[in-house]
Amino acid sequence: MEIGEIQKKEKEKFLKEKEKKIEKEITKIQTRHNNETQAMELKINTHKNKILREQRVILDELELKYKNKERELERKQKAEREHYERIISSHYGRKNLSKSMPKNY
Repeated sequence: MEIGEIQKKEKEKFLKEKEKKIEKEITKIQTRHNNETQAMELKINTHKNKILREQRVILDELELKYKNKERELERKQKAEREHYERIISSHYGRKNLSKSMPKNY
């Protein structure tokens, strides 16, 4: 009987130790998994921020090009308007105005 009880106690002790080892390994795996997940999230956020910065630079460049083009068109329109105003006020008079002005002006 004593041998049976000793064997039973040893088996229980072995199973408890085995269970503790398994729980310890599960905890290690969970910790590693959490660390890997955090590292991946950090990489994703870093990459996302990089892409957003690059897109902002592209948008700023496009906006600058648009503003420059707008200013250039305004200058051309002003120069053209001044040109036709000079023609109107010059010695040609009103008779030749229709010949010197474009049809859509």
